[in-house]
Amino acid sequence: MIELHSMETNKSFTLHTFGCQMNQADAQRIRGILLHLGYRETENEEESDLILFNTCSVRQHAEERLFGRIRSLNPLKKQKPSLIIGVSGCMAQNHKAELLKELPMIDLVFGPNDINQLPQLLQETSEKKALGSFAGKGTFEGETADGIVLARPFSAMVNIIRGCTNFCSYCIVPYVRGPEISRPMNELLAYISDLASKGVKEIMLLGQNVNVYGKDLGMKEGFATLLEEIEKIDGIKWVRFLTSHPRDFTEDAIKRISNLTKVCEQYHLPFQAGNNRILELMRRGYTRERYIELIKQVRRNIPNVSLSTDIICGFPSETEEEFEDTINLVKEIRYESAYMYYYSPRPGTKAASMKEQLSDEVKKGRLARLIEVQNQISNEESQKQVGKTFEVLVESSASRSENKMLGKTRTGRPVDFEGDASLIGTFVKVKIDSARNWTLSGKIID
Repeated sequence: MIELHSMETNKSFTLHTFGCQMNQADAQRIRGILLHLGYRETENEEESDLILFNTCSVRQHAEERLFGRIRSLNPLKKQKPSLIIGVSGCMAQNHKAELLKELPMIDLVFGPNDINQLPQLLQETSEKKALGSFAGKGTFEGETADGIVLARPFSAMVNIIRGCTNFCSYCIVPYVRGPEISRPMNELLAYISDLASKGVKEIMLLGQNVNVYGKDLGMKEGFATLLEEIEKIDGIKWVRFLTSHPRDFTEDAIKRISNLTKVCEQYHLPFQAGNNRILELMRRGYTRERYIELIKQVRRNIPNVSLSTDIICGFPSETEEEFEDTINLVKEIRYESAYMYYYSPRPGTKAASMKEQLSDEVKKGRLARLIEVQNQISNEESQKQVGKTFEVLVESSASRSENKMLGKTRTGRPVDFEGDASLIGTFVKVKIDSARNWTLSGKIID
């Protein structure tokens, strides 16, 4: 366990976080460590003593943009030689040697499992020892509710399992985050209870595959058991989770979860492709038919569930007919929302070396068609919510109006309505009077 010793300093930091919710949770820890060390946070890079990029390595385009973003700091680095520029996260783990070679202005590189080493790394970097750290194994040692800083004090992200052993043929995550390691349940429950005592009302349970939580600890249906125990914690009102793997989500777990009042009716179930040959090439571990049956099981047990998904189009060798299978599945399931991408080769993965890689023109064309279909469905499903009343957790003021607030329903739908900042962090009832795509608008009712 790393001991944090607060120190007096007038130094400041800027933290940029990219990618998935796991990275957002990592940002909670990074921010907590830096503030405990005496740094203050600023959005002004020119006054920063430390600029840290917490990165994602899922898509090539994001990596290329980040390279350019860091290069743009070169004039500032020359003007202020004491400035420390650091890169953390999956991209740091995946391209550690390349980063230090191609971006000489970088002083510090460390992987997602080495966040606890940050105080020591900063000390060594300030002594002009440019270095990286990638020895961590993804354990939860030393993580406490006191050691994180939440973007919203009433809502927290909680990592319940780190790493992944699925090795989907297109995905780099298992290589950069390591094997699955579950946080012991007694530690998790104590951690969440501590969060609740500090005013947290909503938690998002995170993992590359939450459904296998506890498997490495010898538990059967550990995830459902964990949710049942969290149900007993006073103060926590809403519980969400990401991400579920269709292969590992059983009907027994669905039935048990459906009996819990705190678990929100929001299920994110990535299907990635609607064709069995492509699913096999992706090494997803389920068929189209099994996936559809899973959706039916969810809807049987949770009638008002909101479904979202991840979809990849343009996978190597995907034919037009096979892509149509994906389109047809989207039309059949009718997701409220979806994260849609065209295939991006990740060096070191099996799919990157497959023959019949499709052109960017074909991939982008298919993505555009997919987005058009899903947007229409999202809008139609949103229109069905007009006239209904929802409980909404108020999260922030709208960026364009101080008199307009933003919140979300139990099913994760964003809602805007007239109100003031005193409502932030509270639950209100909102009657919906209009809708657009995924977002709802309404008025508070007594």
